[in-house]
Amino acid sequence: MNDTLIQQSSIELTRAGNVQQQISQKEFEIKLVDINGKYLSNQDAGSYYYNQQRKQLLEMEISSLKAQRDGNINSALYYALMLAEKEITDHVIFSSASILIANICSFLRIQNISFSASMPIVIKVSTLYSQLNMMNTVGFVSLKRELLNLKMQLHI
Repeated sequence: MNDTLIQQSSIELTRAGNVQQQISQKEFEIKLVDINGKYLSNQDAGSYYYNQQRKQLLEMEISSLKAQRDGNINSALYYALMLAEKEITDHVIFSSASILIANICSFLRIQNISFSASMPIVIKVSTLYSQLNMMNTVGFVSLKRELLNLKMQLHI
């Protein structure tokens, strides 16, 4: 089961990365449309309206892609937190969940993504972090650190 959770979280984060690449491409296309409109002063009204329609279409596509990306990130977090919960219950020595959470935080930071986690994710992060704080054990130092990092990243 642990391997499945690790794999699912990794797959979802990879999907989020692929969608983020598409978002970047669409944002670049918008810049090209803006440049086209700005520097081609001899445009007729038809070209102007075509550029505006193209820009609006790209903005709608970006909005849809962002929702898809955020869904993938929420899923990646869900699987990572499920693994963390299982690791706490099983008292494992080495936390794979901490690595998954660190990867997700790195992805958000590197891509400079303004991400709002779903309410179940926010609750799970807070619950797990509180649970680790109450355990007063030397174990799970890395998991606790990564949960704190995630809390700060998500502004919880």
